[in-house]
Amino acid sequence: MYDIFIGRSDAEKEKYGTQGAVFIGKHYVKMGQTVSLSNKVYLDVSKSHVVFIVGKRGSGKCLHGDSLITLGNGSEMPIKDAFNNKDDLIALNHQLKLTSTQKTAFYTRKANKLLHIKLRSGKEIKLTPEHPLLTIRGWVNAENLEIGSRIATPRIINAFGNEIIPEHEAKILAYLIAEGHIKKCLFFTNYDNSIADDLRNSLKLFDESIELAPTLKKGEYRIYSRAKRHVLEYEIVRDNKNGRFLKGISIRHEKTKIRQLFERHKLYNLLSLEKFIPEAILKSTKRTISIFLNRLFSCDGSIYKPQKLKSYWEVSYSSSSKKLAKQVQSLLLRFGILSKLRSKKINLGKKSFLSYEVVVDGENVLKFINEIGFFGKKEKKQAISLKEMSELKRNPNIDTIPKEIWDVYRPRNWTVAGRELGYKSPKSARSSINYSPSRQKLLQIANADNEYRTQLIAQSDIFWDEIISKEMLLGEFEVYDITVPELHNFVANNVIVHNSYTMGVIAEGIHDLGDEIRKNLAVVMLDTMGIYWTMKYPNNKEKHLLDEWELESKGINVQIFTPIGFYNEYKEKGIPTDFPFSIKTGEISAEEWCMIFNVLVTEPIGILIERVINSLQEEKNNYGIDDIIKAVESDERSEKSVKDAVENRFLVAGKWGLFSKEGTLIEDLVIPGQITVLDVSAYTTTAGAENLRGLVIGLVAQKLFVQRMVSRRTEEEATITEEIHFFEEEREEKKEPIVWLIIDEAHEFLPNKGKTPATAPLITVLREGRQPGISLVLASQQPGKIHTDVITQSDIVIAHRITANIDVQSLGGLMQSYMREGLDKQLNLLPPEEGAAIVFDDLNEKLYPMRVRPRYTWHGGSAPTALPKEKKVFEF
Repeated sequence: MYDIFIGRSDAEKEKYGTQGAVFIGKHYVKMGQTVSLSNKVYLDVSKSHVVFIVGKRGSGKCLHGDSLITLGNGSEMPIKDAFNNKDDLIALNHQLKLTSTQKTAFYTRKANKLLHIKLRSGKEIKLTPEHPLLTIRGWVNAENLEIGSRIATPRIINAFGNEIIPEHEAKILAYLIAEGHIKKCLFFTNYDNSIADDLRNSLKLFDESIELAPTLKKGEYRIYSRAKRHVLEYEIVRDNKNGRFLKGISIRHEKTKIRQLFERHKLYNLLSLEKFIPEAILKSTKRTISIFLNRLFSCDGSIYKPQKLKSYWEVSYSSSSKKLAKQVQSLLLRFGILSKLRSKKINLGKKSFLSYEVVVDGENVLKFINEIGFFGKKEKKQAISLKEMSELKRNPNIDTIPKEIWDVYRPRNWTVAGRELGYKSPKSARSSINYSPSRQKLLQIANADNEYRTQLIAQSDIFWDEIISKEMLLGEFEVYDITVPELHNFVANNVIVHNSYTMGVIAEGIHDLGDEIRKNLAVVMLDTMGIYWTMKYPNNKEKHLLDEWELESKGINVQIFTPIGFYNEYKEKGIPTDFPFSIKTGEISAEEWCMIFNVLVTEPIGILIERVINSLQEEKNNYGIDDIIKAVESDERSEKSVKDAVENRFLVAGKWGLFSKEGTLIEDLVIPGQITVLDVSAYTTTAGAENLRGLVIGLVAQKLFVQRMVSRRTEEEATITEEIHFFEEEREEKKEPIVWLIIDEAHEFLPNKGKTPATAPLITVLREGRQPGISLVLASQQPGKIHTDVITQSDIVIAHRITANIDVQSLGGLMQSYMREGLDKQLNLLPPEEGAAIVFDDLNEKLYPMRVRPRYTWHGGSAPTALPKEKKVFEF
């Protein structure tokens, strides 16, 4: 059995064998209808390459199949049913607003552990322990969150549909879902005459033949139709024997229109605990949903004063159906009304059942009255509550910003902030750091400070809910995930959830090379999600899978560099890190600062930034953020408002913990034989600072290129050769190693439209980096969104499953010369297992179906299961 080498010529295979190559997987071979694994596949790392990894190999960041995802049209569906659904999802954008967005891929796998998290609001979610949830400090794996941690959930979901439902029909559905007996005989029970009259009028508008008649039981009504339901059907046939005609008579029973209505909405013949809000209501207009909820609450809802809070009012809705109660809580979010869902046991004689209650309190009661309200007798209590609450000082209650906000933001002057807040003693505003601020308070402080990013947090669509319990579930679970372009999150069970592997395999392979070869290579991994520190630890949990591949579980000594502003904090909290790093302030151009602050160079703020930075770069080599601020303050050509805006932006930049006068030298990052992880995940969710990670990546790429160009000239003085092989015995030891630069989510930094601080340096490396000795590994789940130079310059492509047409077309154009069929068909022929891929080798002009080997280090980007527990042979 022969080995397959990617990126290596036949002559090189013959001469060097497996030297300078890393084992990345095995080749699929098809015999009849059977596909099995055979030849080992190696990737050449002794020369420079551009490797493009696309698609999703399989992730551990998954949800239980029953998790409800919110769609842009207002409806909800279990994530397990979302594969063929084309509707948009709801996701959190960079301005921290919930918006409608597309999904591009759908994934499913098996898991043996799930984490069941319950929140104080009554929301709950089941997900894999590695699934990130959003905190005020950024995305954190669910397993690392503690009881009391506050995570991002929707504060408002402005997702109304356009499905038209007549108002009288919405009322009928609400009344009978709340207090109707929807079986062969229809009954309705309510003691409010105005509600009975309203239902009667609605029924007449629906069908004039329908009656609402009181029974002998007080408050009970029967719903029936006066229309004829028996239809005679005649059939005339000819008797061919005697020529006579025969008449056949049959009787057909027609269903009443009211029954047809409830059957159409799948509500007929349901028990109370089985009732739900039909999809048509969820997808209807804001007005229709408001009417529906109004009548629903007017029946099974209450408005009252809690005993403990005599000055405040609460609104509640009760149902024996958990699904119905959850839907009510979700619909209230459409209006920005926060609520709590709780359950209690009801005993009825020898029987007992759970009752679910949705409770609205605090200022949300006013929102409820203004947006939805009550009808009938309860309107009187509503009027009293409205009068009393309007005279009281409002309390933000639980809708506050987590106290940890003060760890990432402090106003530059507490006295100024105190004056803005109206404090008698402005300096006392400093004590705010001991509490969770209200949205209004934080916004006032941010306005006084002219701090844009904190303003976004204060005005966000996020409600910071509190974790009250965590339970680990063991068993066999089918779990699911969705790819959401650019935003990488979506709403599931009214929780905001987040949506790397093959690159880790390459890094492991380089680490396993012999010392004589490894010392001439260096790996720099730009970690945008904070997942590669786990490579320090062995994948002991999947030892049986590694045994199948004849691999040994082990950790490797990767060197973790953390931004200088987070280094001490990480150390104190026990988060693995080895060294701090920073960017030299003097190396950042005016254009790059404008990109970071998201301002145009041509607007007043951008003009001032350009003037100040250019002046400082001419005057001195080493300067810091403080020097920039002083230069801004002394500028005499700009208005005070412009200077204040620029000054505040640089004050915030100083708190990012990324910039210093000296900066980290590239020589400290690129060390022969070492794998360096540059962790920039701290800036993944920094509001308004989306370009920070791009800045780090761009500067590292730029420095690497300059360093390697200088080294290459030195090397060429000693020997002239097109291809460099560092493992030849007669070669002298190289001072500067070949560098493998590895970047995930590359489409975010090299987009096909627009540019980021990383765009120009990465394009330079793409076009010219191989000659001086830089290999670039780029990974993306969206090849259709990445810069065209990545497609044209890649000499090796590893394509996992992709589904979006734009992605298939982008790669198909590159591979079409070497495929008998389209790329989509080739991918569909792969066995349905994690790690399956097609490898494109431009040097040899060949394609290979393969399976990427399991990781022997712990994989932080997914569950430890590197490959599923199927056998090696698959039947089609």
